[in-house]
Amino acid sequence: MLATWLAPFTGAGELILRLALGTTFLAHGRSKIRNPAGFAGFLGQLHVPAPLVNAWLVALLETFGAVFLILGLGTRVIGLGLALDMLVALATLRIGKATFTSGAQGTGWDLEFVLLMVSLALVFEGAGRFAIDHALGW
Repeated sequence: MLATWLAPFTGAGELILRLALGTTFLAHGRSKIRNPAGFAGFLGQLHVPAPLVNAWLVALLETFGAVFLILGLGTRVIGLGLALDMLVALATLRIGKATFTSGAQGTGWDLEFVLLMVSLALVFEGAGRFAIDHALGW
């Protein structure tokens, strides 16, 4: 019965995921794009190769990729890029250096994990019905 009632809203789940993920990455990307040199310095401390190039790549992906994601344009490609972004963040910054959950003890890696999983979900599911990708037949 619930499935029948919700049938007209098929594709709304992907829209909700895109809005949540895009909004979150847009907020994080804007701070990086405002100060790419500062972000590059941080990446350099983590021994990320070509820190300025990678800072720009991440800042552009998280800012403009987030806008594309919200619109549902290139969702699978953007989702894959954001998943890789979070995988690198987890590997270089979080896992083994922080607890899973955030709390009084400090910042955990639960947020990056959720962002990684939602990004991957969109890679496999696509943008859904309420997206430019759908209108283009992608």
